[in-house]
Amino acid sequence: MLRLQNVSVSRGTRILYSGATLISSPGERIGLVGPNGSGKSTLFAAILGEIGTEAGDITTPEYTLISHVAQRIENPEQQAMHYVLEGHKPLIEAKSALAKAEQSHDDLAYASALAAYTEINEGAVVARAKEILHGLGFKDEDSERKVSEFSGGWRNRLSLARALLTPAELMLLDEPTNHLDIDSVIWLESWLKAQQTTIVVISHDREFLDRISQTIWSIEDGTIHRYSGNFSDYERIRAEKIKQQAAAAKAYEKNARHLQKFIDRFRYKATKAKQAQSRIKMLEKLQAIEPIKGSNEWRFNFAEPEKMPQHLIFAQELNCGYDGKPILTNVKVKVEPQDRIGVLGVNGAGKSTLIKTLIGELAAISGEIRYGTGLNIGYFAQHQLDQLREDESPLQHLTRIAPNVREQELRNYLGGFKFSNEMACNPVGPMSGGEKARLCLALIAWTKPNLLVLDEPTNHLDMETRDALTVALSSFEGAVLLVSHDRHLLKTVCDDLWIVHKGQVSEFLGDLEDYARIVLEDKKDKIKESASEDKEAPTVNKKEKRKLEAEERARISALRAPLQKQLKQVETALDKKSKKLKELNAQLAEEDFYQKDSALVSKTIKEQGELASEVEELELQWLNLSEQIESIV
Repeated sequence: MLRLQNVSVSRGTRILYSGATLISSPGERIGLVGPNGSGKSTLFAAILGEIGTEAGDITTPEYTLISHVAQRIENPEQQAMHYVLEGHKPLIEAKSALAKAEQSHDDLAYASALAAYTEINEGAVVARAKEILHGLGFKDEDSERKVSEFSGGWRNRLSLARALLTPAELMLLDEPTNHLDIDSVIWLESWLKAQQTTIVVISHDREFLDRISQTIWSIEDGTIHRYSGNFSDYERIRAEKIKQQAAAAKAYEKNARHLQKFIDRFRYKATKAKQAQSRIKMLEKLQAIEPIKGSNEWRFNFAEPEKMPQHLIFAQELNCGYDGKPILTNVKVKVEPQDRIGVLGVNGAGKSTLIKTLIGELAAISGEIRYGTGLNIGYFAQHQLDQLREDESPLQHLTRIAPNVREQELRNYLGGFKFSNEMACNPVGPMSGGEKARLCLALIAWTKPNLLVLDEPTNHLDMETRDALTVALSSFEGAVLLVSHDRHLLKTVCDDLWIVHKGQVSEFLGDLEDYARIVLEDKKDKIKESASEDKEAPTVNKKEKRKLEAEERARISALRAPLQKQLKQVETALDKKSKKLKELNAQLAEEDFYQKDSALVSKTIKEQGELASEVEELELQWLNLSEQIESIV
């Protein structure tokens, strides 16, 4: 259980929040949200006892029963599996006690230690560790590799795996989806929802929060508020709260003005002095209701391309890879104007290799790539953050690509990306990863590309910037090729999906929900297969079964895909026409409307009748298509 009682926390001289009183339920999954710098990670540090509170008390389980992701790995030369298993303290302690008892030659102590070790069941713990590692994208052979052999992103996964294995009553996860591919994020959601542990998660991934959170703790208005439901529920309730509070503030201001007006007029008149004093007391007692300050939504846009070629990219018989060794073979793809394509696949499948080859950053091993005349690519990738010149400012970076533009115009432009005044002239080096990513997006947007190629653009972005990017991409008039583990971004922006798998690139004919089901089934099959191999049991039949099941899923997905596409088109049309019909019905419900021009009234009634028929027809189409999709098994 986690309990905050009248807690106040500060950073330096600034109070982050005060009077926070909250309590978690056993097994509750909590999303902790708030603007950057509001103190989310600071609260985790306070819960772990790493910092003190200014006031109040935090009640937690024992420290050994709190699981969190370690910031650094103490011994990177140990094997990956051993590092993960160290997170299971009861197993490590039982093995240590057994070894000591064995050396002591004390039969009674040895029997007691052996009983404790047997009860823990090391085999079951190892199997669980393998399941977690598989879920997070590791291969069987990775277990024996040294931690030091893994890149930074994969080390973060190992630390997450260790935290997930730790037997705990409280789990604290700070941005757990960073550095994960979409397959691993899908698995992590499924894993967390199956746990009985109380879990508190900090995340900028709204889809992830939506799927796992039962409660939201929001840092706002100088304290921490509790909202029931997931992140979408929180946003709705919060918006209504802002609306109601603003209305209350307006009412207060009206009453206060009225009282103040009376006081100013009569306070110095003897005959009205008593009433004036009464009004003064009323004004003092009247609660000043401040409107909740909803954060001003920041927005930016990608300008309309100056030219749009008839065709953008066409590739066929393409082999992509490094040093002459292909990772992807016989690739045939095309990108047309207005295409909005999401690229799916696990880490290491070759998504970035495909992207780099298509845009010409990586030479193809063989095959043909044709580019449309006037193609202008805006490319974003994580390595570009490292290529920024740390001693130069955002203004200097922009001046380099726009040397003939007035400085004030460049400053105004950077201000639209939240690089205002001094920040536009400060060195890039000390900036956060999110600020550097925002600068890269600003530099790309300046060039007015007609094709945006974005490889994991949200890794360092906070939720506000992710939302701004989602809106900007949704309204962009060019083509988009997007690699991302952020499903909200993929769902909102992309109309089509490619999947990179086993050295091939193909169109994925389902949606992200279909992809999630396939991912979870595939991971379960691989875990079962791995467990069977550990027991030296024959696996030929299981492999064949898995192959047949995959073929069956592909068959069903292929049959459903064209119907699902039609269904999506019908849903879009139905939504649009239903909204219009609602507006017309509202018009016709107003008595004053019939006092207007009779021709307009007749036209509106006719339009309403036609639209009602169209909506009814679309609803029938929707039902028929839904039934057809469900009947395909």
